[in-house]
This record gives sequence, structure tokens and C-alpha cells, in this order.
Amino acid sequence: MKKRIPTLLATMIGTALYSQQGLAADLASQCMLGVPSYNRPLVSGDTNNLPVTITADSSQGTYPDNATFTGNVDINQGNSRLQADEVQLHQKQPEGAAEPVRTVDALGNVHYDDNQVILKGPKAWSNLNTKDTNVWKGDYQMVGRQGRGDADLMKQRGENRYTILENGTFTSCLPGSNTWSVVGSEVIHDREEQVAEIWNARFKLGPVPVFYSPYLQLPVGDKRRSGFLIPNAKYSTTNYFEFYLPYYWNIAPNMDATITPHYIHKRGNIMWENEFRYLTHAGAGLMELDYLPSDKVFQDEHPTEGNKHRWMYFWQHSGVMDQVWRFNVNYTKVSDPNYFNDFSSKYGSSTDGYATQIFSVGYAVQNFDATVTSKQFQVFSSQTASTYGAEPQLDVNWYQNDVGPFDTRIYGQAVHFVNTNANMPEATRVHLEPTINLPWSNDWASLNTEAKLMATHYQQKNIDDYNTTNNAHLEESVNRTLPQFKMDGKLIFERNMGLLADGYTQTLEPRMQYLYVPYRDQSNINNYDSSLLQSDYSGLFRDRTYGGLDRIASANQLTTGVTSRVYDDAAVERFNVSVGQIYYFTESRTGDDNINWEKDNKTGSLVWAGDTYWRMTERWGLRGGVQYDTRLDNIANSTAAIEYRRDEDRMVQLTYRYASPEYIQATLPNYGTGAQYKDGISQVGGAASWPIADRWSIVGAYYFDTNTSKSADQMVGLQYNSCCYALRVGYERKLNGWDTKNNQSEYDNVIGFNFELRGLSSNYGLGTQKMLRSNILPYRSSL
Repeated sequence: MKKRIPTLLATMIGTALYSQQGLAADLASQCMLGVPSYNRPLVSGDTNNLPVTITADSSQGTYPDNATFTGNVDINQGNSRLQADEVQLHQKQPEGAAEPVRTVDALGNVHYDDNQVILKGPKAWSNLNTKDTNVWKGDYQMVGRQGRGDADLMKQRGENRYTILENGTFTSCLPGSNTWSVVGSEVIHDREEQVAEIWNARFKLGPVPVFYSPYLQLPVGDKRRSGFLIPNAKYSTTNYFEFYLPYYWNIAPNMDATITPHYIHKRGNIMWENEFRYLTHAGAGLMELDYLPSDKVFQDEHPTEGNKHRWMYFWQHSGVMDQVWRFNVNYTKVSDPNYFNDFSSKYGSSTDGYATQIFSVGYAVQNFDATVTSKQFQVFSSQTASTYGAEPQLDVNWYQNDVGPFDTRIYGQAVHFVNTNANMPEATRVHLEPTINLPWSNDWASLNTEAKLMATHYQQKNIDDYNTTNNAHLEESVNRTLPQFKMDGKLIFERNMGLLADGYTQTLEPRMQYLYVPYRDQSNINNYDSSLLQSDYSGLFRDRTYGGLDRIASANQLTTGVTSRVYDDAAVERFNVSVGQIYYFTESRTGDDNINWEKDNKTGSLVWAGDTYWRMTERWGLRGGVQYDTRLDNIANSTAAIEYRRDEDRMVQLTYRYASPEYIQATLPNYGTGAQYKDGISQVGGAASWPIADRWSIVGAYYFDTNTSKSADQMVGLQYNSCCYALRVGYERKLNGWDTKNNQSEYDNVIGFNFELRGLSSNYGLGTQKMLRSNILPYRSSL
């Protein structure tokens, strides 16, 4: 028995066989034009006992033991056919056997084919009982899929399950092209397991041998199998040359793993990236553990840390058990705050500022649900050094609808807040919120009237030093009770657009909401989890200005808005536009002196918002939105995007996004004071992917910061895709953090390279969308 020795060189062969990209149907169909198909009626079941038919120009022999056929010999049985210039048929009755053994020797222009393979050569032998076949000094071609080669001896065994080659070659390139091939002393192709095993394998590019492996295993097909995945290489200014060599491990039907040795030249070591996926009765999950044993660069920059191990752990789980229990985990932790600056990862980014560790267990039945959550943070910068976690938090909901004409709900929460900074206040908060709602609606109108009571108790500690240092007025025990009343009405008018657009329908949907919440001074309560919510058009009709429960702003306001939609004759929404505003009869306050606009005492129409979407054609789309807040004396934020999308691989998108510095300060107080946000955010850019020539595709993205007159992010990628192989080259300049000493952005320049073999699986995807999605910024967001 031959010993199987996986080697590092062997990994270079197992390339795109496990690619996850979608099928490019046009290229797949082109490639199949060069592949023979089985065009005779397919016979199912056991074909060994079927009759044998023989045609030839002449024949002679001694019946029934031997016969010789010459001239255009054609032998058929079931799905198998053997053709040759001369065929010698031998039949022998073994002692005790029920059926005679029938074999043939074929000479001259031998051609054997069935529904799996075609074999050609000058000489062949075949057992008609078992379909075992030998062809000497010939070549072969798979039927219905790419794969061909030649060998000194080709064997068909196991009722055509195995093709065995002695001193044979294999390639998935179409006839006429030998861009790559594998040569081995023995090659065994197992069709059932969809794998090819090669001994003494030599991988060749054209006629040139590139490397050697004593044993090599290639998956041939779409069946999930253990093996090496696409190797990747890149060069970056942060880590210099990097090389990835992922190995896929098919552990069981419900679990698998990907183990990736990641060589990082600048760090002088190999990072081991280990991804584990599972599916159990309790849900599905993914774990990732990346580990770098030592980092010479980190040791030089942080000598007091010693031989620092760099690592990252990620765990995501979501599941339901017994239809009532729910489990969720979203956990990320790293060895040090600089990890995501030094290493790119799909599980975190240098721009995040922190890593989150969340565990939750929920129970839900009819009319009741409860969830226990633990939320912690690992902060990376001084801007997020004061961050509160919930350790733990209990949320409870009880519903009872159709109580007469009313719907009722009781929401309760109990949470203990702990800060990442030990000098900050801690608190236990208990909240109870009963609600009663009177709904009414018909086909053209709706009216909802709601009343609720919000009762909250705080028990705060570690507040004395904080009060002194920050001139604050926090109290140890605080009770806050707030009633709320809301009435929300909407009308829907509809008309046929007639001659203006035959078959199209337009709606006009005015909406009005009155909200009242009395004022309560909350300056004696620290802010643990509240931040300003974004006021897009739908946000105008929220009953809260802030998320969380620590800041509940007073309200005596009327929100009005109108939406118009246009539907085509297939009821597809082609266009909509919405505009609305909030009119404050009295100022909205919380008593928190840290909120700048509460010092203005403004009333009237303070907040305006508008959104629009236009699906101009099946390929063109436009979306935009703007929010204006007079309390900020500025446009709060705005976005706009126009996109042309022909298909998944042909897309052009232009975007603009803006957020004022005042808005950032109000919504993200931990970040708003950062120097990188002193001028707000104003970025214009675009993303595109397009096939530019036969089998050539290009992708690109570019974002420009108009405030700093510098590029924010940019990338470009070029790909060649053929039936035989695919080649990708890409460049990216991406934001990698903020230099606090020089008050400027830090960037990383990355050059990537990827080569993959094609034709071994059904994947022919261009991969352009994957290249766009592989970056930190969301370059493409579908309209």
C-alpha cells in the first residue's frame, strides 16, 4: 500500500476547487462546448447481464469460445461501446460459475467510451462481464465535465467508478491548451468520492515542471471534501509579503473547519488562523482563533511586553431550542489594542474602536418573552476608554392584544452597568413601562392612540469623585416617572396616472403624529446607554429622541409628513419621495447641560428630513436622503447614490455621504471630540465592476474626502477568467487608523495576487463582487 504524504508543495495544486462564488453561466456553457457529452440513450441499473451486439466487416472463429472480428468493429453493451480495427473475443466457462467470462482484445485505433469517460489508444483489453478495461499508450477525456490526459496504461475498474493511470497526466484545460497539468506515476480518479489521488506528482505550467509532491489529492467535482483551498498572496506596507494557505477539513456533515497558515514576512512568523463552523440542535455557530506565537515588530515597538503572543478570538452563535429558547453569542476579543491595526480581519476593523462581547439567552412563548444579556467591551483607544457594559441585563415583555378595543403591553428591564474605566460611576437600573394602545384602520386610513407610563429607578455608586471632577450632580438613588401620550394618523389617497403613465398608479400618503412627554430633570442621572437617534424620514415619527433609557427628552410636538409613491402595472414601486418635519410647541429638554442644543431654548419647526428613491429602469436606480436640524444650525447628515446594474458582475455606483461635526458630536460623543472628526465627514466616491474584454474583468472603488482633499480609500482589481485557470491581481489603499501624534489618518497599501485552477468544479464565477466586498469600507451597497 502506498504511503500518502501530504506536503507543503502539494497545497499549491488544490486551488479554487472549493470556491464559494456563483456560477457564471456564460463561461460555463462556453467551456462545455469543448467537452464531449454522452448522446446515446442512458441505460440504468445493472448492465453487465445485457446482451452484447457486435458489428464488423468480417468475422471468423470457433463457436462459442473464440472469435475474431476485423474492419470497423463496433461492440456495444449497455452504456459501453468499444471500437477498433480488430477485436478478438474470448469466452470461457469457469468451473462452478453460472455465467461464462467474456473478454476482448482490441487492436488498432481503439476507442472505448461510456457515460463517464472516453479512452483512446492503439491496444486495449476489456472484460465484458465487469466492464474492467485497459488501454495502452493512449489518452482519455471525461464525459460531461472537464478533465483529460494521457498515460502509458489506462484502466477502468469497479464498474467504471475508478479510472487508474500509470505514468499519466491530468489537466482540466480544454483540448489544445496545456497551460497547467499534473504528471504522476499513478493517478486514481474516484468518481463516487469525486477525488483524484496522484503519486509522485509533478505540477507543470506549460512544459515546465514547477514543483514535486510524493502524494497529492485533488477534489474533482462539487462534493464537499477535505483539502487545500485557494492559496493567496499579498504585499502591504504594514506587513510586507504575506501568504495564505488554507486547508479545509470536512469533519462531519454538521461541522467543518478551515486551518490557514498565514506567513507574515515583516512579523517573522506564521500566524495560524483557525475557523470552525458547526450546526447543532441548539443552533449554528462559527468560531475563529488566530494565533501568532511571536511578533518581532511588536517586541521592538513595545519592549516591555516581552515575547508577546498576538491573538484574536471570535465566536458567533444563533440558535433556537424546543421552539421557545433562543441563544445568541457575538464575541470578539484580541490580545492587544493594536491588533486590528496590524492585521486585517473580517471579524474586526481598526476603525471600530472597540470589540464587543455579547451573550444572550431568551425564552419566548405566546404573549411573553424574556432575555438575559451580558454585554462587555474591549476598548482600543482613548476615545472609547469610557464605555459601559451591561453585566447583566434582563428584558421582559408581556403582551395582551384585543382586550376589548385595546392592545396592551408591559415592558420591564433590570440592568447593571459597569464601565471599562474603574473611576467612572456604576449603576443598577430598573425600568417598568406599561402601554395601552387603541388601534384603528381600514383600506385608506389608520389611527393609533397610545398611552404609556415610564417608571425608572437608579442606584448609582462611585459618584463622589466624578461629581467633583466633572462638576456633575449625580445622586446615589434616583426615581423618575414619565407619562407619554401619542396619537398617530395616516391617510392613503390613490389615483390612476392615466395618460401621463398608462397603467401606473400614484399614492399620496399624508401622516400626522402628536407626542407629549412632560419634562423631568435628568442631570442627576449619568448617561449609561443613551445616544441621539438618526432623524431620517421614518425617524421623525419615533417617540424617542435618544436611544436607551437614561435620556428621555420632553416632548410637546407635532410631526407632519407626506409620502408619494408610484407603482407600475406590475405593482412594482418605481418611485417614492417623502418629506416631513417636527414642530416643537415647547423646547425638548432632558436637563443635561452636556447636550449643546438644550441651551438654545428653540421651538417651532426644528427638524426636517426627506428621502427619495427612483428606480428609473430595470438597471438604473437613484436613492438619496437629507436631514436638517436647526438646533445644529446645519444639515445633520445626507446621503446620495446612483447606480447602474446590468447583472451581478456589471455594476457602476456613485455615492456621496455627509455628516456635520455637530451631528457626530451629538450622536457619537466618544468620537465627536476626535481630531479626525473636527470637520465632520464629507466623502464622494464610486465603485464599479465590469468585464472589459473577452474573459477580462476589472473592479475598482475610490472615495475622496472633500474636507481634507485626500483620498479616503481606493482599490482596483484585475481578473482573467478562463476554462483552464483564473488570475487576480489587486491593489488597495485603505484607512488603517488615526495617528494621534500628528493628527492625521494612517493608511496601508496592499497588493494582492491569486491564481486558481478552473474546470475541476462547477464554479466559473468572475469573483468581482467578492473583491469589492473584501474591503473595510462597504464599497457596494445594493440600491
